Amino acid sequence: IGKLFLDFGFHAPTVAWPEPLGLMIEPTESYTRCELDRFAEAVKAILRLIQEHPQALISAPHFTPIDRVEEVEANRDVCLSESLETLPTLNTARIHSSDLAKMTVDDIYAKIVEAIQGPVA
Repeated sequence: IGKLFLDFGFHAPTVAWPEPLGLMIEPTESYTRCELDRFAEAVKAILRLIQEHPQALISAPHFTPIDRVEEVEANRDVCLSESLETLPTLNTARIHSSDLAKMTVDDIYAKIVEAIQGPVA
């Protein structure tokens, strides 16, 4: 679920700790009422997305530069350091965070559905 927050342009909250069914959200005083309302709207959209398109959980995040990290492989094949000959190429986001901020939550929802189902012909 936390990775779906990235698709809506929010930092992923702490999920499943210390309560396995919990979602820890800690907004600071610097957030405006408008930003908090948008966050609440995104939470409702994420619930609707999971209910209507549960496969979105498997493929999230959909718009970040890097897809879901293979955590099991990363934990088994740990690399603590390696020599670097050149700087790696940085991937670009499929939808930049500033563009996500300009979109409505419903538009982002539709883009996620399109990403998991493929473009409509």
